[in-house]
Amino acid sequence: MKRLVVFTLLRVVDGLVKLAMPRVETHRLLLVPGIEPLRWRLGRWRAWRTMERAARSVPAYRAFLREHGQGRRLDTRNGVEAAFARLPEMDKESYVKRWSIAERCLGGRLPRRGVVVDESSGSSGVPTSWVRGPDERQATRQLLQLGFARTSAELPHPPFVLNAFSLGAWATGMNVTASLTESTMIKSIGPDPDKIIQTMREFGTGFTYVILSYPPFLKGLFEDDRLDWSQYTIVAAFGGEGISENMRGHILEYARAVLGSYGASDLEINLGIETEFTVALRRAIADDPDLAARLTRQQEYGVLPMIFQFNPFGYLIETNDAGELVVTIARAENISPRIRYNIHDRGHVTRMRDVLPVLREKGLSAVVAEKFLDLPLLFHYGRSDLSVDYNGAVVAPDALRDVLQGDPALLQAVENHRLIAFEDAAGDRQLHIALQLSAHAGDLDTGPWRDVVVSGLRRLNLDFSNAIRTAAPATLPTVAFYAHRTGPFARDGAKLKNEYVWQLGPGEVDQHDLDLGWTAPREA
Repeated sequence: MKRLVVFTLLRVVDGLVKLAMPRVETHRLLLVPGIEPLRWRLGRWRAWRTMERAARSVPAYRAFLREHGQGRRLDTRNGVEAAFARLPEMDKESYVKRWSIAERCLGGRLPRRGVVVDESSGSSGVPTSWVRGPDERQATRQLLQLGFARTSAELPHPPFVLNAFSLGAWATGMNVTASLTESTMIKSIGPDPDKIIQTMREFGTGFTYVILSYPPFLKGLFEDDRLDWSQYTIVAAFGGEGISENMRGHILEYARAVLGSYGASDLEINLGIETEFTVALRRAIADDPDLAARLTRQQEYGVLPMIFQFNPFGYLIETNDAGELVVTIARAENISPRIRYNIHDRGHVTRMRDVLPVLREKGLSAVVAEKFLDLPLLFHYGRSDLSVDYNGAVVAPDALRDVLQGDPALLQAVENHRLIAFEDAAGDRQLHIALQLSAHAGDLDTGPWRDVVVSGLRRLNLDFSNAIRTAAPATLPTVAFYAHRTGPFARDGAKLKNEYVWQLGPGEVDQHDLDLGWTAPREA
C-alpha cells in the first residue's frame, strides 16, 4: 500500500515538474527556501521508484542485482535510506564495462531519436561513451540556466559566455554549450587563449565575459599580458577539478567572481554548484581548525574540501564505509539509470539545518548572511582512486595542490604537479614529487622550496609526516622541479586532462628522466 501511495504521489509531482521545466522562472520555485524537508523526502522516494523501474526494465541492472542476491523490490520497512544501503554499488569496472550500452538502457535498447552521446576520458585517458536522453538533458539545461540566471542578473553588462572547456565529444564542453545557448550569447572556443583574447578584443568592453574552463587554464589565461584585463568585466566559472582559496584569490584579481561546479561524466556535469555561501563557509573552515573538525574530515584526508550545494530532489548521495560518494540519479526518465554509482570521490553530505547552528554558535553571522538556498552541502575531498600510498600513509594530489597554491611564489612559478609512485631496483616502493615550472617562471631558486613543499604536505597530512619519520633512509620521498615540458612533463598537453598521479612499474623510471637527487629530511 505504501508503495502504491508513494508512487502515485510521485506521478503527480513529476507532472507538475514537467509543467515547470520550460521556464527558468517557474523552475526556480522548486528551490525556494523552507521546503527542504519535502525535497529531501521526495528525492528519496524518487530514487526508490527509479531503482525498481531499472530492476524491471534494464537487463544489465536486473542481472547485476541477481548476482548480488538482491530482488527487484526494495524492502523499505526500515526506511528508504536503510534499504538503499543494502543495494550493491556499481562503478565502471563492476557494471559499465561488463555490459553493453544497450543492455544498460531502459528496455535493453537505445532510443532511435533524441539521444546525445558524449565521452569522458577518465584518469586512464581511454574514452567511455555515455548516452543521454532528452529528459535528462532538459533537466541539466534548466539547472545550468537557473544558476546562470542568478549570476547574470547581478552583472553590470550583458553577459557573453566564452566556453573554454575542451570541445568535441567531451561531456562538459558539449553539454555547457547546449545548455546555455537558449539563455545567453555564447561562443564555444575551447581551451585556446589566443582565440579568447582575439574574441574579447573584437567585441570590446561592453560585455561581462563569463569564462568557463579548468582552474589551471584560467590561471594561465589571466597571466597572459597581451590583454589589459582590468579594462574588462569578467566572471570565471570552473569545473573538472578543485581549487585552493589562494588560487581563487589570485583569479579574483582579474574576475569579479570565481565559482565552481561539481559533476562527473559518469553521472551528470552539474550535480552541485558553489555559491557565495559555500565559498564563505570554506574560507571560514580554512581559518578555524575547530570549525573544520566539527564540520569536515579535513584532518583525516589532509585536504581542505570543496563545498557545493545540490538538490536532493534530483540526487540521493550517500557515503560508503570507505568514505566514497555513492550517487543515485533519482530521475526516472534517464535512459541509462545509475543506481548507487560509486565515482570514487571522497566526500559526505551535511544538511543546512546541521550547519547553521554551528556557524551561529561560532559567531559567524557574516557567513550565515550569504545563504540564499537551503539546499544540503556536499563536502568533496577529491578522488579516492587518484592517491598514492607511502609507507602506510595516503597522499592525495589535492593536498599537494593546496601547498603549491598556498604560497604566492609557488603559485606563480609552478604550472603542474605530479605524485609519482614507483618501485626501485632494490624492490622498495618510492614516492617522487614532481613539479613543473611554467614557461614564464624566470629564475626561481628552487633549492629552498623543496623543504617548503614537504613541510606543507606534512602539516596537512599527519600520517604522511609520521610515515617520513619511520621510513627507511633509502625510501625517503624525493622532490624535483622540472623546466617547462621536460622530464616527466615532456608530453604534457597530449591528453585532455592533467595527470596528477603516476604509478610506474619496475624499470619504467628511467624512461621519464626523473631527478631523484634530493630527498626529504626525516624530521620536520
